[in-house]
Amino acid sequence: MKRAGLLVMLLGLALCISGCGFTEGTDAVVTVVKATPTPEPTPTPAVTPTPEVTPTPAPVMEQTPGGVKVEVKNGTYQANSDINLRADCNAEADMVGSVAAGTQLNSTGVCENGWIRVEYEGQTCYVSGDYVTAVTAEAPQPQQ
Repeated sequence: MKRAGLLVMLLGLALCISGCGFTEGTDAVVTVVKATPTPEPTPTPAVTPTPEVTPTPAPVMEQTPGGVKVEVKNGTYQANSDINLRADCNAEADMVGSVAAGTQLNSTGVCENGWIRVEYEGQTCYVSGDYVTAVTAEAPQPQQ
């Protein structure tokens, strides 16, 4: 039995030394594998914040001497006919003066009852919106 064990051991050693049947030069094939580098992660673009909505400002409100609400608005109006200028925004208010048809008046506000607050000769006056027309800015005429 010693002999058989010794024989198995020698046979195993012979196989290990010979490289398990590998003979250099005849069966030798070397494959070179090039490693592909791991790609760098692309940076995530910065998120542009959504701009905040600018709220529409609330209209500025004031009151006439008689307590009627006036929305502060600047504008220009033209008298459609001869009209009276009043101390408050009603037909019973004291008359401050009058203007001829075609006169342009600078408005400082529009009353909730349809009257227009105007500045005339340094005084705050009121005219009925029924007798004036808003003047719009004219577009420049094209050159010919």
